[in-house]
Amino acid sequence: MNLIICIHNHQPVGNMDYILEDAYKAAYLPFFEVLKEYKDIKINLHFSGYLFTWLLEKKPDYVALLKLLKEQGRIEVVSGGMYEPVLSLIPEDDGCNQIRMHADLMEEIFGERPKGAWLAERVYEPHIPQTLSKAGITYTLVDDNHFKAIGMTEDDLFGYYMSEFEGHKLAIFPGLEFLRYTIPFKPLDVLDTYLKDADGKGHKLAVFGDDGEKFGLWPGTKKSVYEEGWLKMFFEYLTGNQKWLRTVTFSEYLATPPKGPIYLDCQSYKEMGEWSLPPIFAKEYSAAISDKKPSKKTIIKGGYFKYFLIKYPESNDMHKKMLSLTKIANENPEAKKHVYMAQCNDSYWHGVFGGLYLPHLRASVYEHLIEAEKILDPKEPFVTGIIDDVNMDGIDEAVLTNNFLKAYFYLKEGGTLYELDYKPASSNIMANLYRRYEGYHDKVKMTSSTDVADGTKTIHDMFMAKEEGLERFLYYDWYRRASLVDHVMGKDVTWESFYRCQYFEPGDFVKEPYEASCKNENKSTILSLVREGHYWKGGIGIPLVIKKTIRMTANESAVYIDYQIDGDVKENFLFGVEFNFSFLGSGGDRYMDLGSGRIPLTSKGIYKPSRMLQFYDPYQKVAPTIECDHPISVWTFPVEVVSLSETGFERNYQSTMCMPVWDIDLTNGSRAIHLKLTVNGINRNNDLQ
Repeated sequence: MNLIICIHNHQPVGNMDYILEDAYKAAYLPFFEVLKEYKDIKINLHFSGYLFTWLLEKKPDYVALLKLLKEQGRIEVVSGGMYEPVLSLIPEDDGCNQIRMHADLMEEIFGERPKGAWLAERVYEPHIPQTLSKAGITYTLVDDNHFKAIGMTEDDLFGYYMSEFEGHKLAIFPGLEFLRYTIPFKPLDVLDTYLKDADGKGHKLAVFGDDGEKFGLWPGTKKSVYEEGWLKMFFEYLTGNQKWLRTVTFSEYLATPPKGPIYLDCQSYKEMGEWSLPPIFAKEYSAAISDKKPSKKTIIKGGYFKYFLIKYPESNDMHKKMLSLTKIANENPEAKKHVYMAQCNDSYWHGVFGGLYLPHLRASVYEHLIEAEKILDPKEPFVTGIIDDVNMDGIDEAVLTNNFLKAYFYLKEGGTLYELDYKPASSNIMANLYRRYEGYHDKVKMTSSTDVADGTKTIHDMFMAKEEGLERFLYYDWYRRASLVDHVMGKDVTWESFYRCQYFEPGDFVKEPYEASCKNENKSTILSLVREGHYWKGGIGIPLVIKKTIRMTANESAVYIDYQIDGDVKENFLFGVEFNFSFLGSGGDRYMDLGSGRIPLTSKGIYKPSRMLQFYDPYQKVAPTIECDHPISVWTFPVEVVSLSETGFERNYQSTMCMPVWDIDLTNGSRAIHLKLTVNGINRNNDLQ
């Protein structure tokens, strides 16, 4: 019997250097330090391009070891998209070019062009054979879940199959879930029983393909895999059983005929099927796939990967910005490379691994997209505004841009400012994420920060907490955390209820559409947003109109906002203009000044009125400032979410909410409010520019 071992090592574009260093020391280096001693064992190896480029620069001796193992015939190098894109999320030409970039690099370093490709997150769609074939790829690996979803059984999966799309052929190997959950977590006798049973049935091939990080970086595995010797015992087991079990490469086994033809539908691994579903259905799916009765697990299909773009509008914003840029960057290699780097998959989804909840990974996507835009922008001063369906949901948005800023407005919900790119720092300072219910939140109360991983469970089976009392932060927003969010509130609303997002708002402006018009003038562009809404009292809607006019001028990093509030409301009410700024963290030298001195970005409460609200982030090199007309107070709090990662449940800072509030009295006529939002840069000495 043959065993294929495929190790996939990946770090997303934008991950911090120390994270890569930790992963290298915990998993990437020790794995091969052990493997090199077992000369009869062959593996297949994939490194994503961002990680491998880092290794080339930082760890030349390690790369030399990999080259030596390749020369000895003990490694087959597997290719993939250079910056680990999910191929179904990007244009086919981009996917082919990314694979060619990666294959070129592998051929340059290892002297042989890869024949196979690792699919990011094993996300497969029916057109994938065409994409890979055009890029010169002959085989790939997916999960057994892909095959079981179309009615195949476990016994059908010990081999490989041939598929095609419009005549483009591809060999597809099914990786076995049992091996994913056994290696390196279960005792070797469990693995031995499974493989001998397969051999006894006459099966010729078993395939294991999974993340290299599970060998030392996943919780508890450093101790179990290396200190307690699981990996060494595994290699000794393989070495001692070569009479009936031998490790082979993909290319070696392709000399054996396939089991037959196959056509797969849109699938990934089973856990991704859970994460990509709406939360309620995700819980049902999780219960179904966890059922111990085999009869309950026949042809269970989870969600569709692209549903992440619906589930998380913040993901869709990045995705559609990327799609709009990749078309116009085709003739500029420098800009195109930035687009490729922004296609790294991690920031576009969320599960145990997905990085959407990690601000620094979202920031990386925006950084590269803004860098591409800067390269493609006119070099002379300019300003322009458009109204168009930029996020492709069938309803228009508005976009204002000049040399310094690019501002996106969500017209169908509140006319809010949901993206503000400060081009000199290549930073979207409003890459916010709102607090939402996730299916795993029900498990938060059952976890403890004292729980310890022992390396016997996969991260899919563990639930740990990084701190006690995380349930205290489980509040959910009923609107997107953007800026220029217009709150019409009763005088009885409290800061606490507003923070919890558990209050009644008599105005109908936050989630309702605004009418928009845009006028481009010689040196400025003006966006007019109007909503003829209501102030609801006793079931009666009292007419209330809010008009906000946004002006951007050429060659200035500022946006001017003028409000006009008018209507038949006879009682005073509170009007708040909410801003959310997404800094990459809340600590270090970051601060805000709401008029009474520097305070942390995580400060909570109601502060005295101030006409100048300042924020300072020397790490992103941005310092936004809000100037406003005489508010009665300023409300603030950090927007924090409880999310799940490889190391358990954790609290993540997403943005700082800041809202100047006015007491509005319309009995003597309309009320005007003027604001100015300026984004200043910070130089290398951390001084304002």
